[in-house]
Amino acid sequence: MAVETYKWPVQLGGGAIEYDQTIRTAQFGDGYEQVAENGINSTAIQVPMKYTGKDDEVNEIRAFLLAHTIKAFIITPPGEEKGLYRVVANSVRKNQISGNIAELVFTIKRAYGAFA
Repeated sequence: MAVETYKWPVQLGGGAIEYDQTIRTAQFGDGYEQVAENGINSTAIQVPMKYTGKDDEVNEIRAFLLAHTIKAFIITPPGEEKGLYRVVANSVRKNQISGNIAELVFTIKRAYGAFA
């Protein structure tokens, strides 16, 4: 099974990159607290993205994104490392700017595992 690669230009989508860390804590009666990461990949990364271009290309990208809400793909988001990501469900939005120019806004989330 081949992992597809996102091949179009990338741009941050106006929001901040989010880092969601999951940790486990145990608090004791004397005030002592133990803290540990929750697994080896305890930081989830979400990146808001956008693409503006000709309607035909935007539709091609939209089809790619909608096919990758479950299946991971390879991308290098701005400011992040190349890796496996999935599209966050229900995050794909298309704005028609003019007759043949459109903007696509979407969010991707880091995927972990073999072919995530």
